[in-house]
Amino acid sequence: MSEPVIEAEIVSETESIRESIRESIRDEWIGATVAYKLASLSKSSFQRAVSHLLGVRGCRADSIRRGEGKNTRYSGLAIALIKAHKSGDESLFQCLLEFAAKPTSPSQSSALVVDHVATLEAKIANLQQTTATSSQLNAGRIREKLAEIQMSNQATQERNTILNKAELLAAENRGIEQALEIFSAEEAAKENALAHLRALKISGNQ
Repeated sequence: MSEPVIEAEIVSETESIRESIRESIRDEWIGATVAYKLASLSKSSFQRAVSHLLGVRGCRADSIRRGEGKNTRYSGLAIALIKAHKSGDESLFQCLLEFAAKPTSPSQSSALVVDHVATLEAKIANLQQTTATSSQLNAGRIREKLAEIQMSNQATQERNTILNKAELLAAENRGIEQALEIFSAEEAAKENALAHLRALKISGNQ
Protein backbone atom coordinates (compact mmCIF):
# COMPACT_ATOMS: atom_id res chain seq x y z
CA MET A 1 0.00 0.00 0.00
CA SER A 2 2.96 2.30 0.53
CA GLU A 3 4.26 2.14 -3.05
CA PRO A 4 1.42 4.14 -4.66
CA VAL A 5 1.87 6.79 -1.98
CA ILE A 6 5.62 7.04 -2.71
CA GLU A 7 4.97 7.16 -6.45
CA ALA A 8 2.38 9.88 -5.95
CA GLU A 9 4.85 11.86 -3.87
CA ILE A 10 7.49 11.57 -6.61
CA VAL A 11 5.00 12.67 -9.28
CA SER A 12 3.87 15.52 -7.06
CA GLU A 13 7.47 16.57 -6.47
CA THR A 14 8.20 16.46 -10.20
CA GLU A 15 5.12 18.51 -10.98
CA SER A 16 6.15 21.00 -8.32
CA ILE A 17 9.59 21.29 -9.88
CA ARG A 18 8.06 21.76 -13.31
CA GLU A 19 5.80 24.50 -12.01
CA SER A 20 8.74 26.23 -10.34
CA ILE A 21 10.61 26.49 -13.63
CA ARG A 22 9.81 29.89 -15.07
CA GLU A 23 9.05 30.16 -18.76
CA SER A 24 11.14 33.32 -18.82
CA ILE A 25 14.25 31.37 -17.86
CA ARG A 26 14.95 30.94 -21.58
CA ASP A 27 14.60 34.69 -22.09
CA GLU A 28 17.39 35.50 -19.65
CA TRP A 29 20.57 35.84 -21.70
CA ILE A 30 23.94 36.28 -20.04
CA GLY A 31 27.38 37.13 -21.39
CA ALA A 32 29.98 34.38 -21.42
CA THR A 33 32.17 35.76 -18.63
CA VAL A 34 29.21 36.16 -16.25
CA ALA A 35 27.91 32.70 -17.23
CA TYR A 36 31.22 31.07 -16.24
CA LYS A 37 31.05 32.75 -12.84
CA LEU A 38 27.40 31.83 -12.21
CA ALA A 39 28.12 28.20 -13.07
CA SER A 40 31.33 28.29 -10.97
CA LEU A 41 33.27 26.75 -13.87
CA SER A 42 36.32 27.66 -15.88
CA LYS A 43 35.84 28.68 -19.49
CA SER A 44 36.89 25.27 -20.86
CA SER A 45 34.77 23.33 -18.31
CA PHE A 46 31.74 25.50 -19.07
CA GLN A 47 32.11 24.96 -22.82
CA ARG A 48 32.39 21.20 -22.28
CA ALA A 49 29.22 21.29 -20.18
CA VAL A 50 27.38 23.19 -22.93
CA SER A 51 28.63 20.73 -25.56
CA HIS A 52 27.32 17.90 -23.35
CA LEU A 53 23.89 19.54 -23.13
CA LEU A 54 23.68 20.07 -26.89
CA GLY A 55 25.31 16.85 -28.08
CA VAL A 56 24.56 14.18 -25.49
CA ARG A 57 21.40 15.52 -23.86
CA GLY A 58 19.84 16.83 -27.07
CA CYS A 59 18.93 20.29 -25.81
CA ARG A 60 17.75 22.80 -28.39
CA ALA A 61 20.56 25.18 -29.28
CA ASP A 62 18.18 28.17 -29.27
CA SER A 63 17.35 27.35 -25.63
CA ILE A 64 21.01 27.23 -24.58
CA ARG A 65 22.96 29.90 -26.43
CA ARG A 66 22.81 32.52 -29.13
CA GLY A 67 25.27 34.65 -31.05
CA GLU A 68 28.80 33.79 -32.13
CA GLY A 69 32.34 34.47 -30.97
CA LYS A 70 32.61 37.37 -28.55
CA ASN A 71 28.87 38.01 -28.94
CA THR A 72 27.90 34.54 -27.63
CA ARG A 73 25.40 34.63 -24.76
CA TYR A 74 23.95 31.81 -22.69
CA SER A 75 20.42 31.41 -21.30
CA GLY A 76 19.45 31.22 -17.66
CA LEU A 77 18.19 27.73 -18.55
CA ALA A 78 21.70 26.67 -19.55
CA ILE A 79 23.07 27.89 -16.22
CA ALA A 80 20.29 26.09 -14.32
CA LEU A 81 20.96 22.85 -16.21
CA ILE A 82 24.68 22.98 -15.51
CA LYS A 83 24.11 23.74 -11.81
CA ALA A 84 21.55 20.91 -11.46
CA HIS A 85 23.91 18.46 -13.14
CA LYS A 86 26.79 19.53 -10.91
CA SER A 87 24.72 19.22 -7.74
CA GLY A 88 23.41 15.78 -8.72
CA ASP A 89 19.78 16.91 -8.53
CA GLU A 90 18.55 14.44 -11.13
CA SER A 91 14.85 15.31 -10.77
CA LEU A 92 15.46 18.99 -11.42
CA PHE A 93 17.94 18.17 -14.16
CA GLN A 94 15.42 15.95 -16.02
CA CYS A 95 12.68 18.56 -15.71
CA LEU A 96 15.00 21.21 -17.05
CA LEU A 97 15.98 18.91 -19.93
CA GLU A 98 12.31 18.50 -20.85
CA PHE A 99 11.92 22.23 -20.68
CA ALA A 100 15.02 22.74 -22.86
CA ALA A 101 13.63 20.34 -25.47
CA LYS A 102 10.43 22.40 -25.95
CA PRO A 103 10.22 24.64 -29.02
CA THR A 104 10.69 28.29 -28.28
CA SER A 105 7.61 30.51 -28.14
CA PRO A 106 6.90 32.90 -31.04
CA SER A 107 8.18 35.80 -28.95
CA GLN A 108 11.42 33.93 -28.30
CA SER A 109 11.73 33.04 -32.00
CA SER A 110 11.24 36.70 -32.85
CA ALA A 111 13.86 37.62 -30.30
CA LEU A 112 16.26 35.14 -31.89
CA VAL A 113 15.61 36.62 -35.33
CA VAL A 114 16.15 40.14 -33.99
CA ASP A 115 19.32 39.00 -32.22
CA HIS A 116 20.56 37.33 -35.41
CA VAL A 117 19.84 40.48 -37.42
CA ALA A 118 21.60 42.60 -34.80
CA THR A 119 24.60 40.27 -34.89
CA LEU A 120 24.61 40.38 -38.68
CA GLU A 121 24.39 44.18 -38.68
CA ALA A 122 27.24 44.33 -36.17
CA LYS A 123 29.33 42.11 -38.44
CA ILE A 124 28.49 44.26 -41.46
CA ALA A 125 29.38 47.44 -39.55
CA ASN A 126 32.63 45.87 -38.40
CA LEU A 127 33.41 44.79 -41.96
CA GLN A 128 32.65 48.28 -43.27
CA GLN A 129 34.89 49.82 -40.61
CA THR A 130 37.68 47.35 -41.41
CA THR A 131 37.30 48.05 -45.13
CA ALA A 132 37.33 51.80 -44.56
CA THR A 133 40.44 51.51 -42.41
CA SER A 134 42.16 49.35 -45.02
CA SER A 135 41.19 51.82 -47.75
CA GLN A 136 42.65 54.70 -45.75
CA LEU A 137 45.87 52.77 -45.14
CA ASN A 138 46.12 51.82 -48.82
CA ALA A 139 45.43 55.41 -49.86
CA GLY A 140 48.22 56.57 -47.52
CA ARG A 141 50.62 54.01 -48.99
CA ILE A 142 49.70 55.07 -52.53
CA ARG A 143 50.33 58.74 -51.69
CA GLU A 144 53.69 57.86 -50.16
CA LYS A 145 54.62 55.78 -53.21
CA LEU A 146 53.62 58.57 -55.59
CA ALA A 147 55.71 61.02 -53.58
CA GLU A 148 58.68 58.63 -53.77
CA ILE A 149 58.21 58.28 -57.55
CA GLN A 150 57.98 62.05 -57.96
CA MET A 151 61.17 62.57 -55.95
CA SER A 152 62.89 59.83 -57.95
CA ASN A 153 61.79 61.47 -61.23
CA GLN A 154 63.05 64.84 -60.04
CA ALA A 155 66.39 63.33 -59.08
CA THR A 156 66.60 61.61 -62.48
CA GLN A 157 65.84 64.88 -64.28
CA GLU A 158 68.49 66.69 -62.24
CA ARG A 159 71.04 63.98 -63.05
CA ASN A 160 70.16 64.17 -66.75
CA THR A 161 70.53 67.96 -66.71
CA ILE A 162 73.95 67.71 -65.05
CA LEU A 163 75.06 65.04 -67.53
CA ASN A 164 73.86 67.14 -70.48
CA LYS A 165 75.79 70.15 -69.20
CA ALA A 166 78.86 68.00 -68.65
CA GLU A 167 78.62 66.63 -72.20
CA LEU A 168 78.27 70.15 -73.65
CA LEU A 169 81.24 71.38 -71.61
CA ALA A 170 83.31 68.41 -72.74
CA ALA A 171 82.36 69.13 -76.36
CA GLU A 172 83.33 72.77 -75.94
CA ASN A 173 86.66 71.78 -74.42
CA ARG A 174 87.34 69.42 -77.32
CA GLY A 175 86.47 72.20 -79.78
CA ILE A 176 88.81 74.62 -78.01
CA GLU A 177 91.62 72.07 -78.00
CA GLN A 178 91.11 71.38 -81.71
CA ALA A 179 91.06 75.12 -82.46
CA LEU A 180 94.31 75.59 -80.50
CA GLU A 181 95.93 72.74 -82.39
CA ILE A 182 94.85 74.25 -85.71
CA PHE A 183 96.05 77.68 -84.65
CA SER A 184 99.39 76.26 -83.51
CA ALA A 185 99.77 74.37 -86.80
CA GLU A 186 98.96 77.52 -88.80
CA GLU A 187 101.45 79.58 -86.79
CA ALA A 188 104.11 76.92 -87.26
CA ALA A 189 103.41 76.84 -91.00
CA LYS A 190 103.69 80.62 -91.20
CA GLU A 191 106.99 80.60 -89.36
CA ASN A 192 108.31 77.85 -91.62
CA ALA A 193 107.24 79.79 -94.72
CA LEU A 194 108.88 83.00 -93.50
CA ALA A 195 112.03 81.13 -92.64
CA HIS A 196 112.10 79.59 -96.09
CA LEU A 197 111.59 82.96 -97.78
CA ARG A 198 114.38 84.50 -95.77
CA ALA A 199 116.66 81.69 -96.68
CA LEU A 200 115.87 82.14 -100.39
CA LYS A 201 116.44 85.87 -100.13
CA ILE A 202 119.75 85.45 -98.47
CA SER A 203 120.90 82.89 -101.01
CA GLY A 204 119.77 85.17 -103.92
CA ASN A 205 121.75 88.09 -102.65
CA GLN A 206 124.85 85.99 -102.62
